[in-house]
Amino acid sequence: MDLHYLEYVIEIAKCQSISRAAEVLCITQSTLSQYLSKLESEIGVKLFDRQRNGMVLTPAGTMYVEASKKMLQEKQELYNQIADISKGQTGTFSVGVTPHWGSMVIAEIIGKFKAAYPGVTVKIKEDTAEPLMRSLQDGSIDMAIMPIVDNSSVLEGSLLLQIEPLVMALPESWVCDKPKEEIGSEFPHLAVEAFKDKPWVLSRGDTTIRKLENQCFEKIGIKPNVVSSLNSHMGAILMAKNGVGGTFVPLSCAIKTEGVRFFMPVPEIHWHVVISFKRDYHLHKSEKYFVTLVQEHFSEKEKKNDVRNEITLG
Repeated sequence: MDLHYLEYVIEIAKCQSISRAAEVLCITQSTLSQYLSKLESEIGVKLFDRQRNGMVLTPAGTMYVEASKKMLQEKQELYNQIADISKGQTGTFSVGVTPHWGSMVIAEIIGKFKAAYPGVTVKIKEDTAEPLMRSLQDGSIDMAIMPIVDNSSVLEGSLLLQIEPLVMALPESWVCDKPKEEIGSEFPHLAVEAFKDKPWVLSRGDTTIRKLENQCFEKIGIKPNVVSSLNSHMGAILMAKNGVGGTFVPLSCAIKTEGVRFFMPVPEIHWHVVISFKRDYHLHKSEKYFVTLVQEHFSEKEKKNDVRNEITLG
């Protein structure tokens, strides 16, 4: 059942450009352009308006894309049902994760999953939480593991995996007069306001962690001096190590690092980690096992949260 040509129009609509869509689809621009021209000639109506700022779907194009998505979803459902009949040993499903942090989660569980289901392909899409939420809503991915600000933005049917605190990672020179925490103990609490005049390394503006960082500073009436924005927690910790600025990272990423001290911020900050699913998605045997592994991973993380990692970044 070859329906991959339906993906061509869907991708053009998503990218609003034939050249960008061709890159994503790994085909030549001329091949994609010829296909679209042939299709529009065949059905006798334009699917896109060619405008200066990109290609915009016509009403007929919107109908075509929606029908194509449904057909591709039905195809995937059929394949998954057939896979269930064969005891779930084959099939494909897609999972959205956030860069770095989410990839670490996948890296830790994918080996166990592939050992149980070697014939099942897990397609991974990396992005920040908001684009992943949109991908779930338009059905382009099946599920996503992501941190959100709070339960108010969670999709119906989502499973809460963890409520995880964010901790401050500060250059040791800033806090050399503070007592050091012991391995295995909770990080000491420290007011963010004490560092209102210091430089900060924060996450990018479109991320969940940046929204939480902004909320924290707003609560105490401070406009932080942001000297750098990046999405790598390990990179941010190394910037703190080199004295560039203080930062916030999830507790699970607070790896003991020479030249860096970790503290629980006051006010405290938490994010909610969830696994969400696209609408009306039926979990098959292999996918249920995958979700179980994810739940077990976060359950184990919860048990370890009181024990600091003794690996040192030199």
